[in-house]
Amino acid sequence: MLHLNDNQVSKFLFVFEGIGAIFAGAFLVAYLLGLPTDVVYHSDPILRLVLSIFGGILVLFILVTVVVLRGPKKKE
Repeated sequence: MLHLNDNQVSKFLFVFEGIGAIFAGAFLVAYLLGLPTDVVYHSDPILRLVLSIFGGILVLFILVTVVVLRGPKKKE
């Protein structure tokens, strides 16, 4: 299994948080762009593409994190 040092974990979490922030930001844009009307733009092709790409990457990162955390522990 993967054994990551503190620096590698910090970089991974920084990228993980960045992808999550972009995904959440795109979702906010999709919902807030239509205000004050009741129009929601999450089905707009450009926003849908951004949400699909970053949502997929976010799910992939979640799965990688679960695999890394469930790996065998180091014996000290």
